[in-house]
Amino acid sequence: MTMHEVTAWRRDDEKVRYEKKIIAAFGAGKVVATDVTEDEEPGGLDPQQWRTFDGRRYCRGWFCPTPEDKTWVLEEFEGERPYLETAGLDLGNPAALKALLTTTRGKRPGGTYDGTRTTIHYGTLTFSELYRISPAFRDQHSSTPTGAYAKIKLSWQLWLGRDQLVHRVRSVWTEPVPETTDVVHNVVDARLTRWGPTQVPEPRPHEVAGRDDWRQPPQTTNTVS
Repeated sequence: MTMHEVTAWRRDDEKVRYEKKIIAAFGAGKVVATDVTEDEEPGGLDPQQWRTFDGRRYCRGWFCPTPEDKTWVLEEFEGERPYLETAGLDLGNPAALKALLTTTRGKRPGGTYDGTRTTIHYGTLTFSELYRISPAFRDQHSSTPTGAYAKIKLSWQLWLGRDQLVHRVRSVWTEPVPETTDVVHNVVDARLTRWGPTQVPEPRPHEVAGRDDWRQPPQTTNTVS
């Protein structure tokens, strides 16, 4: 499965737009691997790429430079896992998706995507409610949302096909900037295609640098005998 996601946020006159391409592999009813490439708007930083498996993540791009003879950096974290999400909505977890759909406030025809007729389900939920139903959103937060942050409302639209697959998700929310009177307006639009068997290859050992190599690339010493 491939998901193309476009995020746009605005704060006063400042606007930022960036794109993600997410390839997700499924097995035993869950996401078993993801390949995420993030590209900022033209003129921004170079693309970043992550491949995530249970317990480990590989990174390459400006965020994690590697020695010249390596192309990936291995990051191992306890509890690291791949997931398919957009705006914190967990699309790869059947129970989370079912819980989201219970917050539906209405439906309307959604047109055809990937040759499949769709119905738009739409609703609104708070970040507190999202934290409760979405494992992906919980993974993105170190603790339960509190105060004004917990009350932020996210409005969502989800295009569900007759094939019972998600084909598009659009999310909108506004959140305050801490210690200011400013707010940030967020719009995230994700389109999902190519549902079916997918593989995410794990980088080969000789391509991978460890965290120590990343932080301090190995020095080459020439010895003359």
